[in-house]
Amino acid sequence: MPIYPYPINRKTYKIRQMSEKKSTQPGSSQLKTYRHELKYFLSKKEYTIFSEVFRKTMRMDPNCKENFQYWIRSLYFDTLDNNDFYDKIIGVNRRKKIRLRLYDLDQQQVKIEIKNRYNEYMMKETAFLEKKEVHQLIKGDRDFLLKRNNPTLNRIYYYLTRDFYRPTVLTDYEREAYLSEIQNIRITFDKNIRASTIDFNIFNKNAHLIPIFDHEIIVLEVKFHQFLPQYIKKIISNCQGSRQAISKYCISRIQY
Repeated sequence: MPIYPYPINRKTYKIRQMSEKKSTQPGSSQLKTYRHELKYFLSKKEYTIFSEVFRKTMRMDPNCKENFQYWIRSLYFDTLDNNDFYDKIIGVNRRKKIRLRLYDLDQQQVKIEIKNRYNEYMMKETAFLEKKEVHQLIKGDRDFLLKRNNPTLNRIYYYLTRDFYRPTVLTDYEREAYLSEIQNIRITFDKNIRASTIDFNIFNKNAHLIPIFDHEIIVLEVKFHQFLPQYIKKIISNCQGSRQAISKYCISRIQY
């Protein structure tokens, strides 16, 4: 058995896994909403080469402005038994993460997501919360979610309440992104990834976050619907490292 950095309630874990066996997966009526998501670790040298190639062959995400990138902050939630963390560490095929996400500290609305995964397939369920509601959620007040009459928020309320979710880690990073209309392809480079497991105020301008890697590592993510064009496959095949099951959330928790 692997050694985990946090205690796990195995009885609760098994019961929860049994209760979620009917979750949606590719092959169901929601197949069209799932996308492939591949991830790689890159060295700074690899990133420089790949970034230049994609800049010449794909369209840059219009959100990339200053220094060809944009900022992302996420606040992840997990259960008291860290079930979502262990789902990823153990390699459970069907798993999820719940998070808040913003792109500007002055945003009046914040995105809240369930990121569902089945093997290499990924599907996001998204809704938006007002600033006041975000503060309520972080403090543990969830009842307002049911008043919005929103299927995604109802589902989030169900998970948060059933499994006693609470904030666990705050992450920041800069993202450089490229797009293609073919298969709705999205190539992203996530850089300067930082995290905190003690500060959960997503709006804190002075949040103290620490780099999660000892040396400069960039995370390459490749997202697409059904297939990748040959030229992108050829570019990615030049990665020195193989495909990785990378989770910024899990790495942040293991490191800190």
